[in-house]
Amino acid sequence: MRSLTLLPLLLALVALAHATHTSNWAVLVSTSRFWFNYRHLANVLSLYRTVKRLGIPDSQIILMLPDDMACNPRNSFPGSVFNDKSRELDVYDDNGETAGQEQMSEGVEGMGGIEVDYRGTEVTVESLIRLLTDRWPASHPISKRLMTDDRSNILIYMTGHGGNEFLKFQDSEEISSFDLADAFEQMWEKKRYHEMLFMIDTCQANTMYPAFYTPNIIATGSSAKDQSSYSHHADQDVGVAVVDRWTYFNLDFLETRLNSTSSDVRLGELFDYMTPERVHSDAGVRYDLFPGGEAAARDRRILDFFGNVQGVEVDRDESPEGAGNQDDQAARRRTWQRDLDGLRMLVEKTRAILENETARAPDPAATFKQHPSQLDTATTIDSIGTSAWLKKAVGVTSLLGLGTAWYMVQ
Repeated sequence: MRSLTLLPLLLALVALAHATHTSNWAVLVSTSRFWFNYRHLANVLSLYRTVKRLGIPDSQIILMLPDDMACNPRNSFPGSVFNDKSRELDVYDDNGETAGQEQMSEGVEGMGGIEVDYRGTEVTVESLIRLLTDRWPASHPISKRLMTDDRSNILIYMTGHGGNEFLKFQDSEEISSFDLADAFEQMWEKKRYHEMLFMIDTCQANTMYPAFYTPNIIATGSSAKDQSSYSHHADQDVGVAVVDRWTYFNLDFLETRLNSTSSDVRLGELFDYMTPERVHSDAGVRYDLFPGGEAAARDRRILDFFGNVQGVEVDRDESPEGAGNQDDQAARRRTWQRDLDGLRMLVEKTRAILENETARAPDPAATFKQHPSQLDTATTIDSIGTSAWLKKAVGVTSLLGLGTAWYMVQ
């Protein structure tokens, strides 16, 4: 059967299609209330601003804040939250003008306020587990649900007070590492993520992920067992610490190294940046759950979790300095052209085989009328199955060809 030779090709194309993700989501959780935990709110809002800057829209960010420090009567700067004593950036209401200054950077407008999905008493262990596993009643708002699938990469960041294998929620309850591990397992079974980056900033943070047993997870924390996670500095006018050390240096790396949504920086570089000299504790990373282990995890692009999945538009450089780049672009276009020609030949061959199989296949209705007692059921089913596979092959290859042609036109 010549048609059977197409099955490996079709399976390879399907596997290739499922090897990439199509969306990025972020779940950002602060678990502490009360004014003296100001830094935990600033931690989360800083990460929130970073992922928005790198392209993840609010519709794909779940923000959980148990307290509103911006409106606390102790706040000397009402309506604002800062993550640095310079107060150059208001992470609560980033409108581009802070502390009476002009715009924080030349020609750059602020990103506006924040969209909080769960606030106050809504931030509980139960609501987090329900969010991750999507165990909500039908009346629960879509905007407060994690609408992911098996093609979604998820960044989960948590901060607060914790200990050995637990993280406190608002000083009233705790979530254990085993609770998170089981929730992630349910997510995997329900095909709710493709790959996950789990980050946690708390005391003994690295004890929160050894219990994980679900594949495709990279986990990192701020401190080892029996170690504290320290704040970075305080603002004397605010009166409390404004950011934690581990989160501060994560932000420092992301803000200085990822200048655009096309930055090609790897997770390994970020992990290596978290040295004991910087964070004053032993930051940890777990790689073994990720396919390919440490090497593959470290080689993942940071934007595979912190940025948005989007099409790329290439601006042609007409300047003399861009002449060398034009040669590279011409070489790439020739390669694409060869691939496109190969796809066209594959489509033509597949279509010819389909037409041949269709011509050879007997008419089931006619066969039944002429010999109703001798209808070869197995042959008919085999013919129908072969035709279905061939049509799928034609569809997949045609889509690839059209996609390549579109790219060439661009």
